[in-house]
Parts: sequence; structure tokens; C-alpha cells
Amino acid sequence: MRNAECGMLIPNPPSGIADCEAAIEIFRNPQSAIRNHMRLAYFTPLPPSKSGIADYNSELLPYLAKGAEISVFVEEAGELRGNRGRADFSVHSANEFDEIHARRPFDLCVYHMGNNPHHEYIYDRATRTPGIIVMHESCMHHLIAWKTLGREDEDAYGDEMFYAYGRMGARVADMRADAVSSDYQQFLMPLNRRVVQGSLGVIAHNAYAVSNLEGLNGDIPVEVIPHHLSPRAYEFDGMDKIECRSGLGIPEDAWVIASFGFVTQSKRIPAALAAFKRLLGQVPNAMFLVVGEDHLKCSVASLIEELGLRERVRLTGYVSEDDFFRYLKAVDVVVNLRYPTAGETSGTLIRALGAGLPVVVTDFGQFAEFPNDVCLKVAATEKEERELYLRLRALALRPTLRRHLSLRSAEWIRAECDINRSAARYLDFIGSVIDKTSKGRARLAQDARRYGAGSGSDRFDGARSLPLPVLSERPTIEPDRDEALNYVAGFFTEDPDAIGYIQLHRDRLIRTLNLVPVGGEDQRLLELSDYFHMQLLVKRYGNYGEISGADWRRGEPREKIVTVRNPAAAEEFTFQVKSVDVERDRFPFPDEHFDVALCCGLIERLSEDPMNMLVELNRIVKWGGLVILTTPNVTSAFSLQQALAGRSPNIGSLYNRNNPADRHSREYAPYDVRAVLEAAGFKVLKLFTDNVWRKTDEEFLAWLDHTGAPRELRGANIYAVGRKQSEQIERYPQELYY
Repeated sequence: MRNAECGMLIPNPPSGIADCEAAIEIFRNPQSAIRNHMRLAYFTPLPPSKSGIADYNSELLPYLAKGAEISVFVEEAGELRGNRGRADFSVHSANEFDEIHARRPFDLCVYHMGNNPHHEYIYDRATRTPGIIVMHESCMHHLIAWKTLGREDEDAYGDEMFYAYGRMGARVADMRADAVSSDYQQFLMPLNRRVVQGSLGVIAHNAYAVSNLEGLNGDIPVEVIPHHLSPRAYEFDGMDKIECRSGLGIPEDAWVIASFGFVTQSKRIPAALAAFKRLLGQVPNAMFLVVGEDHLKCSVASLIEELGLRERVRLTGYVSEDDFFRYLKAVDVVVNLRYPTAGETSGTLIRALGAGLPVVVTDFGQFAEFPNDVCLKVAATEKEERELYLRLRALALRPTLRRHLSLRSAEWIRAECDINRSAARYLDFIGSVIDKTSKGRARLAQDARRYGAGSGSDRFDGARSLPLPVLSERPTIEPDRDEALNYVAGFFTEDPDAIGYIQLHRDRLIRTLNLVPVGGEDQRLLELSDYFHMQLLVKRYGNYGEISGADWRRGEPREKIVTVRNPAAAEEFTFQVKSVDVERDRFPFPDEHFDVALCCGLIERLSEDPMNMLVELNRIVKWGGLVILTTPNVTSAFSLQQALAGRSPNIGSLYNRNNPADRHSREYAPYDVRAVLEAAGFKVLKLFTDNVWRKTDEEFLAWLDHTGAPRELRGANIYAVGRKQSEQIERYPQELYY
């Protein structure tokens, strides 16, 4: 096909949706048949919503519907009204999904993810009912910030940041709460781990977006499917440029540059206008169009006035799709800059290139992937403005360069981004994920248990979902104090040392027990100690189906059976105890095995690598499971008094002549405890102190108030409850290691 305006040979457009069937056979595995019986739940906005993804899917869906039965789920009433009665696919309210799926189950969900409020309902469903996610951009941070901080829910934002980035994420969330942040930070931390990790497969439009996906592993298949060229772009060939300019009020002799789409900071409009102003000295008939809606916070309207460009720059506001193509036909060059980038492939860019327009892009991220002979590029550096000016001047003054780019860009885009080919690749990948899910049900079901996936209509067979931290919401064990202490002492009537220990630590034992959630027959608890006091108390009052013990000092035998008796209660219990060097060993338990782990009066005894213990606890504790840690407080009121009197603040560091290992190697402050738990992926739910060995010295605390030092957390013993909420480990936190 020959372009009438410049005489270029342009590849022929597709003849229609019917070509999709032939394309499917060409681009799919020859051994696979068309899966006409695939039943898909398809989540996306649709027109009239002002969303590029809505436009994208309104074009793609008719082609996909040739190879699958598709039900589209939308959120807005206008989307329902505008798309009801479709013959090729059905459209429903997103609220109807559970009912429709329960009545006739879908084979798979397909979620089109974008980084704006149009996609909140899609994100929420994708994290509950796993399926394939189509990441139109890799950055989800703006969406997450909007749905949390935008509703003044700083805790929810902090949870998301901790889940994705561990302790570093928690720090950034705290800084943002204190108004110390930047928009650029959101691009550096894309916050897509939750939705990616819970998916059955991922589709992205470019390799850069894939490189920014968090939480990928060998089990999650990924497919790069280029953003398709709109079939309407082929109408461009028959449109008249002079007629379009006349209808839009653009002078016939103007040399027109345009930037398309909703104005954002990352589109670099200020740099483009500065370069354009320089260009006017060389090309006085130049004109710049900003075709799209202005941004409230980073508006360019005032900048146009400041630069004195009111007569040469036009800000159109939002335009219809018909007017979009008229503007596209009317311009000579398109500027499509992006920095920073969310990993999105610009649909406008694909349309412009497919229409044979010369385009200037940022030489970064996904835009750097385009061949150099398809578009011109400028660096995302301080040289951006000058380089853009030089590229625009070259295009204005060198007609042969414009013709070469026009021919090459149209040829390349129409071949690589053909919508038939795109639809065929979608169907092939979706079919392969369905096949994989059905063949690997047993393994994936195990993953679903790991991630705490929902049940019933909330989960497909073999789907993985996300941690559901409900254990911490259960009531805790609250026995009668004296009855509980007498009960546990009854097992050690012939051991005066054990009785003395119980008497000395009675308050700590009960306070710790009060932190343990009531369990169930299907739940497991681990106690890292060579004592049996907590195991016996939890056994009696906690209702856990399995209680395991570990002797933290490695020795022989590596595993032993210990039986204890309480003659008064006529009870006898047998515990399996494993000897573990908690500072060196991989613990002899499966991944994500325990619901609760107790680490009481232990961490202060470790001399070399306490983080090994906490990292291993992260491995063997389930998602949402708890670690309960107690330890002496080196910054207690008593320790401060000791230090001020010139004595050691440590309470248990004396050398033990009978058992050299039985002493405190390092005592901790509450800040240290929070640091090590967060570094190991445990979000701290509770952190407090209490005096378990001596009374509070109120006179000293009153004096402390006068010094300006806080009186909080001055009890002699620290209690902390951490919930496993991240796999992002800081192996050697600076508070403990150098």
C-alpha cells in the first residue's frame, strides 16, 4: 500500500478480525489446537472511561473473543451501559463475579493492571483470586499510595512497604509519614511484589517492565507481548492532512510538533517547551501542541505564559478518539519523552510510529528498546533539552531524515505490533497457564496453603494468593496466674533449680503466656529453649496440635525424647527435642511449618550470629505467623541507675564457673529488638517492657524526666511480638554487626 502524501510503501493493514484465526495458527504452537472452550474472566476498564487501558482492550477484545469465551468485569455504570449487548463478549459488573463464577466456574482470570484509581478493583480482586496479570506498567506505587495514604491509612501503606521491601520499606514509609518523600521514590520502589507474587502468570509489553517485576520465581511464567497497533491507525493512511489542519484550526504552513496524552511530570513537557523555544529561532513557523488534559499539580498552562509562548503553543485539553487521530494526522513530529518511567509502553507512541510519523523518545528503559532507525532518542540527563533541540532542528531541516524515519517506523511497528499477532500470543500464553495449572494442581495447591489463599469462589484450583495474617487477631491465653504457676511447678518437684527458676521468672512466664494466641488442633508451636515451662503451659492452655522444642545449644544426641510427669495432676507428657546450634545451623524443620515460635530469654545468650536464628525463624514460620521474643532490657531504669553509679548495666553477664556458656553475651535495648525483628521480615505488632524482678523506682523516673530522656520502655524485661510479613531480609543489620 502506498502512502499518497509521501509516496512511501506502507505494509497492508489487516483485513479484519477474521484474520485472527489464521494468525493464531501461524504464531501458536502448531501442535496446539485453538482453545475455543477457554472460559475467561477478564478484568479491565472499558470506554467511556478515560483510560488508555480501556481503549487498548476495546480494540483487543474482539480479536481475543475468536479464541475464547470471555466475560468482561467492569466497575463503572457508564462502562456497563456503553458495552451491554455485545455479541462477541459479555460485560458484567465486577460485583457479579463471585456469583457467576460459582454458577459456572471460569478457567482463568485475566487482570489488566494500571497505576491509577481505575484499577483499584482489579488489583484487589487479583490479590484475592490469582490469575494472569497484564502489567501495562511495572510501577504500582502510585495506585497503592492512593488507596492507602489517599484515605489517610498510613498503617496500610506501611504494611505494603514492609511486605515488599522489608525494613528498608518500613523506613521509607515512616519518612513519608513525616512528609519526607519525592515522586521519584515511587518509581524506584514499584510496589508490585504483592500482585506479582500472587499471580499464575505475567504479561508485560516490554523487557524493561519485566526487569522491574518483584517476587518473580521459576514457577511464575512471564511473556512479553508488545503493545498492539490500533486497527484505527490504518485509517490514518486515507485521511487528508490539510483537511485535518483546517478542521482543527492549525495553519496549513505551520511545522507542528506535538506531545500526546495526559500531562504528567514524567512526560518532560517543560524540557520540551524549552527546546521548542530555542527551535523558533531556526524554524519561526513551528507550533507546539499539548494534546491532552492538563495536570492540576504540574500544570503547563502557567509555564506556557512564563516562556512567552502563548501564540505558538496550544493546550487542547482532553480530546475524543476521533479528534486524537485528526491531531495525529495534522502534526509533523511527535515528542514522546518519559523520565522517570513506570515501565509503560505508550499506546500513543505505537500509534504515532504506526502512522509513519517521526518520533523523538527518551533513551531510557522501555523506549531504549526501540531500534535506533525507528525513532530518534535523547538522553535522560542534563543534556536532555539541548539534545531534543538538536533532534527537532534536524527533523525540521532534513526532509530525507523525516522520510526515512516515517518509512522505517511504519514498517517495523505494523509488523511487530500487529493486533492479530498480539491476540494469538495472548491466547497461547493463557492456554499454557491453564494447562500448567491443571497439570500441577498438587504442587500449586501446596503453594496456595503457603500463601493462605481463600476458599470457594475466591480461589481457582492450584492458585496462589497472599498471606492472611489472622493468627494475631485471635484471643490470647489468659489462665489463672496462681493455678498456672502451681501446675507447671508440679512437673519439677524433684528439681530445686527448676522450681527456683519458675519462682524467679513467674511474672515473665505469665506475661509471655498472655501474648500467645489460643491455637487449634491444626496449628503448631515451637519453643526455642532448653526448659519446658512454656511448652507445658501452652500444652495445657493453648490447644495447639503440635508443640516442638529445640535445645539451642548444639550437642549430642541431635534428637531426644523427654518425658515429664506431674504426680499431683496425674499427667505425663512426652516432647521431642532437637539440638540446634541456632547461630550456625539450618533448623531441622520444613519451610513455613509453625504458626508461633517462642524465643524467650535466649537471644541475649548468643555470642556470634543471632540473625541466623531469626532468619531461620522467618523460613520455618508461616505467613502471618508470630515470633514472640523476650529478653532483658539494657536500657531499663535499673540498668541506667547502675551505669550512672559506675557499675555495669548488664544483669546477666557474670561469668559462670560451672557452665561457661550459661551467661548473657549481649543485652538488648527495645530499639535493638525492633531492628532485628524487622530485619528478619517480622513486623513488630507489640513492643513493651515490664519490671519482673524488682519494683519500679518512681523517684528515679521522675529525675529522668528532668533530663529530657524518655521514661517509656524502662522496664527490666522486653516483650515483643512480630508477625511474618516479608521475605526481604537484612541479613546483617548495622545495629548488631560491623
